[in-house]
Amino acid sequence: MKSAALWDADFKAGKLAFLHRPAELKRFPQIGAMIDRGSRVHGAVEIADIGSGEGLLLPWLPPKAVKRYLAIDISGVALKAIRDGKVPVARVRSSLAAWDGTPDPVAPRILVASEVLYYDPQGVLHLRKLAARSPRTVEVIVSCVAGRNDKPNWTAASQRLWTELRATGWRRIEMQSIRDDQAGLAWDISRYAI
Repeated sequence: MKSAALWDADFKAGKLAFLHRPAELKRFPQIGAMIDRGSRVHGAVEIADIGSGEGLLLPWLPPKAVKRYLAIDISGVALKAIRDGKVPVARVRSSLAAWDGTPDPVAPRILVASEVLYYDPQGVLHLRKLAARSPRTVEVIVSCVAGRNDKPNWTAASQRLWTELRATGWRRIEMQSIRDDQAGLAWDISRYAI
């Protein structure tokens, strides 16, 4: 697994600037819509964005539905790039494996893991532990790049992730697929009740 220093170096060098491309951003409106639907069930929620990077999800959060955006990332450089906005932001520098769920939630918590779980071979296990640790965690939203014939590593990572998520016993509320045929990119996004 990549160290915090390597992630910091990649963000500083602009190696992750591709994440700001329109094709890469396509999944965020759908994640924001899922969060909005979750807030209709649970009231205003806290979003814990695991592997938040530079907070690219933040502009897609419905301000009235989100009490706090908790950005969790191993890269301090990425966390510093997050701009404060209409939703209050708290930053936690931590890996998925090391994060203990603090600070305590200010509202029912929705864990968001967008393009992060396959970086750790035990990513789903860590996510399960986080969800179980906080009685205020009510939902989990997971986004993963969809497999492609020319990218067998993407396909293997995606299949492993969804198999492990099925084994959690969480109830899947909804699943969406987002595609950008021009860029050749697609994501599968699922929302789970805890």
